[in-house]
Amino acid sequence: MWRALTAAGLVGLAIAGPAGTPSARASVPVLVIDGRGFGHGVGMAQDGALWMGVGGANLGQILGHFYPGTSLGKASGAVRVAVMRSPSGDAVLQFPDGGQVRDAPSGPQSAGFPLDVPAGGQARVWWDGSQYHAQLVGGPRPYGATMRASSGTNKIEIPLPTTTTAGGPANPTTTTSPPTPTLVPPTAPGPRTTTTTTSPPPASGGPPPPEAVTPRPLWATPANYGTVAVTARGRRYRGLTEAIADGSQLRLVNQLDVEDYLRGMGEVRDPSWPAASLQTQAVAARTYALRAMRAGGEICDDDRCQVYLGAQAEYPAMDKAVAATRGAVVAYGGSFASTVYSANGGGVSATTEEGFGTNSNGYPYLRAAPYTTRNPAPWRVTIALSDLAARFGVAGGVTNARVTTKGPSGRALAIALDGNGGGKAVDAHAFASGLGLHSTLFQLHVEEALVAPPPPNAGDFLQVPPDEATAQAPVVATPDTVPAPSLSPAAVPRFPAGQALGHAATTGRARNRLVILLAVVTLVLAAAITGFASLRARNARSQGGENRMA
Repeated sequence: MWRALTAAGLVGLAIAGPAGTPSARASVPVLVIDGRGFGHGVGMAQDGALWMGVGGANLGQILGHFYPGTSLGKASGAVRVAVMRSPSGDAVLQFPDGGQVRDAPSGPQSAGFPLDVPAGGQARVWWDGSQYHAQLVGGPRPYGATMRASSGTNKIEIPLPTTTTAGGPANPTTTTSPPTPTLVPPTAPGPRTTTTTTSPPPASGGPPPPEAVTPRPLWATPANYGTVAVTARGRRYRGLTEAIADGSQLRLVNQLDVEDYLRGMGEVRDPSWPAASLQTQAVAARTYALRAMRAGGEICDDDRCQVYLGAQAEYPAMDKAVAATRGAVVAYGGSFASTVYSANGGGVSATTEEGFGTNSNGYPYLRAAPYTTRNPAPWRVTIALSDLAARFGVAGGVTNARVTTKGPSGRALAIALDGNGGGKAVDAHAFASGLGLHSTLFQLHVEEALVAPPPPNAGDFLQVPPDEATAQAPVVATPDTVPAPSLSPAAVPRFPAGQALGHAATTGRARNRLVILLAVVTLVLAAAITGFASLRARNARSQGGENRMA
């Protein structure tokens, strides 16, 4: 019997082959990262705003949940958005409705300016290291249907609370802030002083069109409150577009009223969202933009700040939300609140320490709290431990990875990479960006895989606070300056703190509980009365039977 088993075992070994052959391949240790959410998680979660709106919450209730203890105020102003940087120092602009290239947004112009551009025409603008140039190029060409909107003003009026809170955020207009660039009011409506009937340049072979030269930055101004298209980006912008030098490069900065800016944002592109959810997005974005302007005077156009796509991103549902909340901002301690937000918080919002690695003092309204969502956006990333060691420079390799410190929402704050050479401690934000993780709300475990997975790409998921937005779009100061948004002392009602849906929703829930309690008491009393009546009937029947027997 034993000989038969031994022979069978030898046959099995012969079939399996010697160690090291493909059929006996060793497994690969990998780190598995299971997480949820998308973004830093601080402040409003856009998925939470959506599902609260679906559940019937209104604007105040949604804001009251994500920014508890804040107030609703009014503000207006212009926004400057960095939309392109040209390393070659030149750019081509198209004017679907016609317009002008000026060397001052208004007032006297240098010789050769304004340069009139016909509807559909294009102008090339460039910087040669000492002067700016503008010249018509090509003939008129169609650029789709254009939309017209009345231009805003740069009037600042912000009724906000007079009360302050101890430990509130630092005033964003301190002397350490970057210099404020030009915020020139849009040109007031009225007849133009020059015409836009400039003929297109002659056909190929004729003399080149005239070239205007100036030492001052250039301003592309659309006619009839239309748009200017930046051909290299395929986007159209309302308001003014400034071409300004930064070293040898040329930067394009779109300057427009904050209400038109909100219409062109690309943060929420779904018209099926409830009106209250879209309104919440508009108010949070308006506050973020104006706080960024007050802090540094400029903002970037991608997800490091707020996604801004231009006029082609406008759609009726968001236009309506912007109009319904016109001028509404979130305020705290006599200043604009820091209304940061992210796409998905995984069902629980984060503190500023968890989201940005910064101290939470002064921002009590940015706290860890659960919220309602039907999709916490789960995700998984795997990486071989050998690739993990190489990515973070751990000598001797990595044998395990652990979350050593968590924040109030459960997000990782610190990671330990254990290894034979002593391992390494890594900040959770650096760990997440180094592996391109969607958030810091994750768990770790090591398992075996047959082959090493492709290592993930590094990437940063963070939107920066509005006070840091200017650093993402470096400012080059221009000669003309207008005041940044400021505050006025008019008090307004405050959003309630620490209530999931604000006072109205809390009152409604309390009322519902009272109704349920009364219904239960009524049922208990009815049952008791019925039982008592039934007992009396049985007693009566029993007494009657005894009388008959007697």
